[in-house]
Amino acid sequence: MAQEERVWLSSPSFPLSIIGAIVYAIPFLIIFYQTIIQYRAWFFTCVVFGAAMEVAGYAARSYSAKFQYEVAPFAIQSTFIVIAPVFIAAGNYLLIGRLIRAVLPPTHHRIFRVPARLLTRIFVAFDVLSCLIQASGSGIASSNDWEGSTVETGTNVLIGGLSLQVATFTVYMCIFSRFHWLANRMEVEDTPAGWRKVILAVYVSSSLILVRSVYRVIEFAQGIHGYAFTHEWIFWVFEAIPMLIAISIFCLYHPSRFLGRRGGMQHVELAAKREQDSSASSERRQDGGVLEV
Repeated sequence: MAQEERVWLSSPSFPLSIIGAIVYAIPFLIIFYQTIIQYRAWFFTCVVFGAAMEVAGYAARSYSAKFQYEVAPFAIQSTFIVIAPVFIAAGNYLLIGRLIRAVLPPTHHRIFRVPARLLTRIFVAFDVLSCLIQASGSGIASSNDWEGSTVETGTNVLIGGLSLQVATFTVYMCIFSRFHWLANRMEVEDTPAGWRKVILAVYVSSSLILVRSVYRVIEFAQGIHGYAFTHEWIFWVFEAIPMLIAISIFCLYHPSRFLGRRGGMQHVELAAKREQDSSASSERRQDGGVLEV
């Protein structure tokens, strides 16, 4: 085939792609073992799924680097690598509500007047919406072999999904920082040991996902003939490395290692039970006082 018919606009490195698939497989296997087998932390399976998508994406990238005229493997690797961070982001979102209720007293289970139980739902909802928009954009862009007007339409949809992800993460980081400020001043007595390490993991993972998302917005905004699309080193610096660290940090500081199998929810339930028992005991004392009178 003629050179101009290549799907790739850069020259993807086959050895680097193979290394990428192997290196990503390491944290995937670790986080899979920790989440599914060791801790049975079902709430964190979204991160396992995202890590699996990264491995599959780089495996497809390796194949596509060898067969640069085939559209299908190119579309698969692009879609998987672009969408996988959405699931890692969901893992971060799932932790904020648990941390708030496990670390702060019940009187401060609201951040900026939003109840902790709603924060996770709100952010996950926006995460799902972002995922659907990005998946739609990728599907539209690749529907005509990445040619014609559908490329521009799909790219614009992708930019919309990525921009939503950036905006959501920015708000999330603000709320999480506010929680951290409160936690340093109002930590309850029976707070799970090691909760600060989970906070560190969230900061590292979330910050790197945010950097990566900003890079993707810029990349697609420049268009498929822009500098970011045509120079592979930018992909490895702003996509591959940040997301590798964003996943790997949870291998070192897995939430269930410090918050328990259910990610701190058991501490919340125990605190609620103690509060209920305390209220019941107080009512009995009051009733006793009335009878004595």
